[in-house]
Amino acid sequence: MLLQQCRDVGLLDSEVGRPRPPPSIAILTRKCQTAMNPLPGDLFARRLRQERERLGISQAELARRMAALLGANVDATAITRIEQQTRAVRLDEAVTAAEALGVPLITLVSDNYARDNEAEIQKQLAELAIAEQERERLLQKIHRITRTIRQLSAEREAFVSHALSVNPETAGDHELDPETQAALDARMRDVRNKPAGEGPGPGPSA
Repeated sequence: MLLQQCRDVGLLDSEVGRPRPPPSIAILTRKCQTAMNPLPGDLFARRLRQERERLGISQAELARRMAALLGANVDATAITRIEQQTRAVRLDEAVTAAEALGVPLITLVSDNYARDNEAEIQKQLAELAIAEQERERLLQKIHRITRTIRQLSAEREAFVSHALSVNPETAGDHELDPETQAALDARMRDVRNKPAGEGPGPGPSA
């Protein structure tokens, strides 16, 4: 485990486990910081080297492949500097490097993409379940309010019908405010036009 960690931060040769030439203090400090709290650029540098060495190709060969894809010269020293984190990688270089290595770009900026992806899927599924529960709660509330409005409308119709039978001249006294009537009509029309399963079933209209 310790040998692998040393290889990962570039302190041992990945193939034979021999100590590499001592790096500068600045490079060593950066490598230690990277190991403890890797940023995407840090991960890219390490994963680039790991994938290149896994395929058994040199920095010069990777540079050649990238140059062919980019249609522009890529110096092998650029790959060296990117892997040593003394030079930032450009977006077009990152995309081209992944293509040249035959790997998805995400594998060069993540150590545990599959695990992180699964964790995110689990998180989104949990949030979806909560959202569906909230949606069901709100639908039930909408149905309950709609039933209450229908009941109130039916009671009002019965009251108005009785009042008019007693005194037809009071018809105007029992009319709803025009805006309220329009809103009620629109709401009941929407409810009646809803496909089955999307809202309350048919009931008394306003």
